[in-house]
Parts: sequence; structure tokens; C-alpha cells
Amino acid sequence: MSPIFKLPAIVFTCLMILFFATTPARAQHGDYLLGTIAFDGAAQPPEGFYYQNLWSWYHASGSDFAAIGPLKCGRLDRACLSLNVGGSGSLDLFGDQNQIGWTSPYKILGANYGLLVIIPFVYADGSGAASLQPILSFPRRTVSGTTFTSSGESTKGSISTIYLQPLELGWHFKHLDAQISSAVFMPSGGYNPQVKLNTGPGNAAGVFGLGITAYPDVEKTWSLSIYTHYVLYASQIGRPYTLGDVVPFEWGARKTFSLNNNLIKQITLGPVGYAQWQVTNGHISLSPTSRIGISALNTLEQTHSAIYAAGPGINALTKYGLISLRYYEEFGAHATPSGRQLMFGVAF
Repeated sequence: MSPIFKLPAIVFTCLMILFFATTPARAQHGDYLLGTIAFDGAAQPPEGFYYQNLWSWYHASGSDFAAIGPLKCGRLDRACLSLNVGGSGSLDLFGDQNQIGWTSPYKILGANYGLLVIIPFVYADGSGAASLQPILSFPRRTVSGTTFTSSGESTKGSISTIYLQPLELGWHFKHLDAQISSAVFMPSGGYNPQVKLNTGPGNAAGVFGLGITAYPDVEKTWSLSIYTHYVLYASQIGRPYTLGDVVPFEWGARKTFSLNNNLIKQITLGPVGYAQWQVTNGHISLSPTSRIGISALNTLEQTHSAIYAAGPGINALTKYGLISLRYYEEFGAHATPSGRQLMFGVAF
């Protein structure tokens, strides 16, 4: 094959890594922080204002990252890039979510109306193949991707993407709670297409949610909860692509024990988990002219990510508030990193 025809295949194979891997500093696998909802996810809080501080630590390491090696220029210097798959690196992501919500006494279609705002702060530490974002250079323009490259170490901390949920409707029945929501991720947080690590996502996103919590017994000491969202991404700032829509899915099953204790009133135990699937193709605003380039671009746009996780969770209802602790081990990753996550929360 002529070098002229090999070039598009190299470029678009590299773009497959550049455009659709997760930006490490905003959340584990996209704008939405998986694991935010666990037990009784669709059970709307009682009427009034509430606040929760949720801390999280996510770690991924090993040889599951993609790395960009030394630059190799194509004919007439139209593209310069080389690719090494299986680069080794490490990523630590620390998050602090400040959740402020209100459940009102006002009814819409028999449901309590509520709203929620989440203001997150993140600190990211990446090294090796998890530290930088690759850059594809063309004459007069640069296209930066959202994945991991080799060499060096990078750390950054700042406010991240703000979650604004102006619509929340909660229904309450004897053996069932149900909830729907509509929200938006604001393009807040530090973002620059040319820097190593970003704390902002570089895009806005619309979010729609639906959840159900079922209680087999009248006392509601047992429950099974599922909550799913649909996330629609807007186009990336400063980059010619739009991510495909994703469906985060979270679940929890628990048993609550009442204690004859003034300090700790209840203990709740059970398994928790999450998954996320990309359900639509991404879109890249490039127009290859060769058959190889068109085929590579189609493959890139049709690459869908997926991840699964499960682990134990425990809640303690105390005289001072609700304390929660849970751990997730990820598995079954496709086109996204795989790691583990620890979360700790306090709600009032």
C-alpha cells in the first residue's frame, strides 16, 4: 500500500483513542459521577431543605491506557502522530460533591416538586500514560483529544462541572417510591484543549432521570432501588467532535436494622453497583476523502464505551445526621479505564 493511503488509516486510528476516551479529571467515565446514588435512590427526601457532602476517591492504574509515542510526520507534514496501545500509567481522582436540595410541599400530578444543585470540587493526579492529552497537529489548526498519553506527571485541583436539577418529581406509595428528574451539566471548571489535565468537561450536557425504589415489607426495612439517567452531550469546546449519549445506571439493595441507641439509631447494609453504556454514536466534524479514512472514521464514531461495578455499602443514621460509606470495584470495561472507587458521605 502506498504511504499516501496509509496516512489516513494511521490518523483516524489515533483519533479513535483521542476522541472517545474519558477525560480523567471530570469524573471516572464522563460528566456524571457514577456511584452518587446508592440505597433508596428514588426515595425523595422529606419536605424541606437538605445538604449532603459526598467525598470520593477513584483509582485506575496498569497497562489499560493508550499512549502516544514519538511524533512521526506524514507526507508533506500534513499530520504528525504515532500511537502505542497498552501504555502504562496511574490516575487518582479525588472529588468533593456539595449537594444542596429542596423538597417542596407543592404537588404536580400528585408528586412532590423538588430541586437539586451539586457543586463539585476535584483534584486529579495522573502519571505515566494517564497524565497528558494527545494532540493531533494539522496545518493552521490543532485538534486535542480526551485520553491519556505517556511521560511525566500532572496534578490539578479546582471546581468541576456544576449539576443543576430544576425539576424533580417524587411519588410516594405504600410499597413504592418513584422519581423523575431533568437537569443540566454546566460547562464550568478549568478547561483548555491544549493543557495536560482539565478539571472542567469542556461541554454542556442535558440529563433526564427515572428511578424506582420498592419496599417488600410494610416497615420498609428492605428495599431494592434502581435509578437511571440519560445524558446528551453538547459539542466539545475547541474540538471538532460531540460525544455519544450515555446511560448511567445505579442500583442498591439494603436491609435496615433499628438499634436501641441514642447515638446510632439505624444501621443499613447491602450491595450497591453501577453501570454505564454509550448508546449513540459520536460525531466528528472531519471529512476524509480516501476509502480507508472513511472506514476508520466510521469505526471511530461507532465505538461505544461501557463499564460495570459492584461492592458493599453501609449507612448509619445518627443523632447528628446520615453517614454513608461504600466501595466499588469496576469490571467489564470497554473503551474506558477500569479501576476502583471509595465514597464517603454526610447528610443533614
